[in-house]
Amino acid sequence: MEERALTILAAIWRGLSPAYKSRYRLTIWRQFEDQVRSAAYTSSLSRFVNCLCSKLDVVLAAKDVAAVEAALTAGADRAMLKLLREETTLLVLQVRVANQERREAYEATLFENENEEDSDADLSL
Repeated sequence: MEERALTILAAIWRGLSPAYKSRYRLTIWRQFEDQVRSAAYTSSLSRFVNCLCSKLDVVLAAKDVAAVEAALTAGADRAMLKLLREETTLLVLQVRVANQERREAYEATLFENENEEDSDADLSL
């Protein structure tokens, strides 16, 4: 169940506009946590997602839609909403850590590509 919650939250996080994240960069994670907790006070998981996406002006990426739909149709809405309310801080922290790891992997790939281009340029001299 926690994995389903993380799938939904990560997709919503990725759907936040870069402009929004930049405008609120000092408080963005606190805002995200507060909005998740607030939106979880509903009776269905689909309402939770709709409410959260509306509040944060989220546009889900096409690649995330199928995963979110699968998480929404897996059942146990009440238990999932309870988890989202009671473990919000932990879940958001896990999304944040996963996001940081993804960013570091991306930056490492960029660094490796730059080094390869530099060594290719050295060979052509």
